Amino acid sequence: MKVKRLAFLTIILTYILIVFGGYVASSESGMGCGPEWPLCNGLMIPVLEGDTLIEFAHRIVGAVLAIMTAVLYLSIQKSNQERELGGVSKALMLLLIIQILLGAAVVWLDLPAIIVSVHLLVAMAFLALLIWIWRRAGEQTSRTKTRNDQSIRNKFKILLVLLLLTLFLGAYIKHQTFGLACSWLECAYGILPETYPEMIQTGHRLLAGILAFYIFILTYISIKSKWEAGLQNRLMAASVLVLSQIIVGVLTIISYIEISWAVLHLAFGTALFAIICEAWVFASSFGRICRQGEKSNNHYYG
Repeated sequence: MKVKRLAFLTIILTYILIVFGGYVASSESGMGCGPEWPLCNGLMIPVLEGDTLIEFAHRIVGAVLAIMTAVLYLSIQKSNQERELGGVSKALMLLLIIQILLGAAVVWLDLPAIIVSVHLLVAMAFLALLIWIWRRAGEQTSRTKTRNDQSIRNKFKILLVLLLLTLFLGAYIKHQTFGLACSWLECAYGILPETYPEMIQTGHRLLAGILAFYIFILTYISIKSKWEAGLQNRLMAASVLVLSQIIVGVLTIISYIEISWAVLHLAFGTALFAIICEAWVFASSFGRICRQGEKSNNHYYG
């Protein structure tokens, strides 16, 4: 289906743009076009070298993503998709507009940490809506409802909230240059934080620890309780990503926030968010599909 394929390609490009944005920040190229937007150093096409090349390339990828999102929206509106899908596509366009305005504000205001962090959160929400559209487009009523499906969905909602908070704090720490406020094991004056940067860094690590523990526990529960195989596989993949993320996080600190490790840290974090989000949509489909099947049966036997 055209909508489903287009949504998937837009997800891939969104992921690339988020990770590329991490590279822009880590390489300190965010002001490569100066405090100007949409122009770059006063030009439509600037001299492409150094920080300017990196920042301008990021803007070009963002522009391509905006066009693809608009095409996806029009494709959904023109197709015979259900009303719910059309409503989500409108929310997707709204987030795109907000994201463009935030991107402009980031440049105009010289990379304020709080706005950059909100910029990342909106990007994650945008990615989540794309995943929802991709999973629901052309959905087939072929699965059966699992036990306690509402409870399972609620557990994934908690995971998503924890992930968003962790990502937000991580972005704030990055852009406030608090990354080395603590070593990989303790802060400057011991295990307990004392200064504001140490408190923020410690809060980020505590959230990450709670998130990791919760994912490991859910993975164990999914296997023990024999959840649907698709959910088990997704949680096992999330557990592997969490372990990788912990290792990369430690290496990022040990390397004094070397660019490659910092970007990989964001790449793994974004991939983890995508997997958990997709798993939540996957789990949410059970009850919906069951209700659709019940309505069809009632109509048939009525």
